[in-house]
Amino acid sequence: MARIIRSMPALALVAAAVLIFAAARAAAKVPDYHPSTFTVTGKVQCQDCTKNWNAYAYNARPIPGSVVGITCVDDRGRVVYHGSDAADGQGVFNIEVPSKAANGGDIAASRCLVRLGSSGDAGCAVYTDFNGGRSGQKPSRLTHFSPDKATYAVGPYYYTLPRCDVKDDDSACTTSY
Repeated sequence: MARIIRSMPALALVAAAVLIFAAARAAAKVPDYHPSTFTVTGKVQCQDCTKNWNAYAYNARPIPGSVVGITCVDDRGRVVYHGSDAADGQGVFNIEVPSKAANGGDIAASRCLVRLGSSGDAGCAVYTDFNGGRSGQKPSRLTHFSPDKATYAVGPYYYTLPRCDVKDDDSACTTSY
């Protein structure tokens, strides 16, 4: 019995230390490693089928001013975000998307579709579906991640000349999230 009474102060000291540690940990702000935005980036180019194969396949020219859009849905398929960006002088676009929707729900890149909107060159304005430019592509190639921001790459997307247009069944381009 004397031994138990002697260990009581030590036990009280350990209990107090545990309580202090728990309170300090609860008061400390745990960093949030979920970026407040994510960016989708890519390039819009014109393919000219009148050139030789190598020029057609590998030397497409950028189309500044082309508009690319993104549409994101929630888990019930309702649109929670839509945004767009015009390509710069090099044909590059960067669409910044908030990680939270206006209704407070999360916006996941995997629930978004990126697609061509309009060409910046009236002479090269026939949509192609390379890389899902016409039907839509989900951002899936994460190229940069930090606590502040995530960046996904899509495309490149292509338009072509009217004489290069291949008539196909438009029903092949269906939207699916």
